[in-house]
Amino acid sequence: MDFSLFAEGPLLWIVFLLFLAGVTARLVFFGIRIISNPKAEQTGWPLTLALFGRFLLPFHKAVPKKPVYAVIRYVFHLCLFIVPIWLGGHVSLWEESRFEWVWSSIPDKVADWMTLGVIAIAAFFLARRLFWSEARADSSWTDVLIILIAGLPFLTGWFLTHGTLDSVAFLGDNIRLIHVLSGEAMILMAVVLFCRTRMNPLRCTGCASCELSCPTGTIESKDQGSLRIFHYSHYQCICCGACVNTCPENAAELRHEISVRRFFQILAKQEIRSVEMKPCQKCGALFVPEPLFDRINRTFKDDYLNLCPNCRKTNVADLYRRMAPWVKKGSAVTSNAK
Repeated sequence: MDFSLFAEGPLLWIVFLLFLAGVTARLVFFGIRIISNPKAEQTGWPLTLALFGRFLLPFHKAVPKKPVYAVIRYVFHLCLFIVPIWLGGHVSLWEESRFEWVWSSIPDKVADWMTLGVIAIAAFFLARRLFWSEARADSSWTDVLIILIAGLPFLTGWFLTHGTLDSVAFLGDNIRLIHVLSGEAMILMAVVLFCRTRMNPLRCTGCASCELSCPTGTIESKDQGSLRIFHYSHYQCICCGACVNTCPENAAELRHEISVRRFFQILAKQEIRSVEMKPCQKCGALFVPEPLFDRINRTFKDDYLNLCPNCRKTNVADLYRRMAPWVKKGSAVTSNAK
């Protein structure tokens, strides 16, 4: 069998079946995690059921922090979804298939503009990852791979429909095959593509504001020994951006990740951040993350900050004397404080 016929026939159907099975499994896994989540009892079933809608149509609360960038991302993802389904050529292929399905398609000019939009935004994302020092330092090779896989079907589709590369021997003869294979790669990537929270270790102070704001309990922290460890459950995350919006240090961000291993990790939680805890100067009890203490200490310096809450209560009289030096030891104020 000719490989191009195989790619457009049996391989394409295999990819679609894997996609449907993968998406169904992810919805089931998401349901298991949300229903088994202790927060479901606290928030009630109506809100728990509403989380399924948030999972399918996430609304990023982080939009106010980066409004322009957020809008660009929304446009990019909408075009990624609309063009492959409602492009006239793709609708015709479904009509000619054994299913004989047909639905209204978008105008060709609209499809062209949306395709060019995806190509332009993908180029922007790629340039940002490669040439902007701050983004490059926080990027991995998978970030670049995701952009390439997402943008390549649209780039090859543009060349295919407009005959731009007909004069180039190899590309002109194989552009349809490249388009089909790149589209299949994007479909398979969608099955194992997760949008997850990342914590920038250079900014995160371990304050746990992300944990407190998370509506699904996706992020949780536990103190183990001298460390506060933050864990994350990718099947609980609804990509709402609450962690990004509430983080005072802009350390939390939502990033895509390709992972076949994570697909099968239904109940497991992964460690995304750990911080050292600072001991009390008097009793030795661990009471505050070191990065958070350093952050506060840069703004307000006082030996009183080195004490845990319990030791501060027992030393409140000394604090009064230092704040109001005119109050003498043994006076009514200090006596009442004791």
